[in-house]
Amino acid sequence: MGNYYYLVPTLPALKSDMNEYMSLDDFLKLCKGYLSKKDYEILSHATLNGSDEVKGNHFIKEFSHFRSMVDSALIDERAKKLGLNDDEYVNKGEKENRIREVVKKAVYSNNPLESEKLILKLYWDFLEKEIGLGHYFDLTFLISYALRLQILKRLSVFTLEKGNEEFSKLFGTLKEEIFR
Repeated sequence: MGNYYYLVPTLPALKSDMNEYMSLDDFLKLCKGYLSKKDYEILSHATLNGSDEVKGNHFIKEFSHFRSMVDSALIDERAKKLGLNDDEYVNKGEKENRIREVVKKAVYSNNPLESEKLILKLYWDFLEKEIGLGHYFDLTFLISYALRLQILKRLSVFTLEKGNEEFSKLFGTLKEEIFR
């Protein structure tokens, strides 16, 4: 695993409320000239949803484990909300209070957009926290950066204008179908 002392300082700082940021494609293009072939392959396949193509990277395994804990907590909390007590829905896995608290807020929120933002913020906080000391110039930092760019991209689609535009488009199509 290499250290990327020349690459990392050139990257703009990321904040979860940013509206303008580097695209993931631009980030990967920038990284390609600095990373070993193996590290670039790992970085380019790192996704928020996980990837079967990335094997053996400790940080990606940690993030995947965290995601599965969040997913299990979501299943558990949604089942409780719906009154489903079946063992199939009970989270028997590892649990963390910080996850349970955020997931509970997300599940019981009346606003699906706010729910999604809460879960994305949970991922963001994990990615920032897990960089920790000693991971400022290595592949772990770059993977975290790439995943945070993906979160920013996801958050960017949550705009009122785009939402209204999409709703109008779908509603218009539905009206056409009904009145044919």
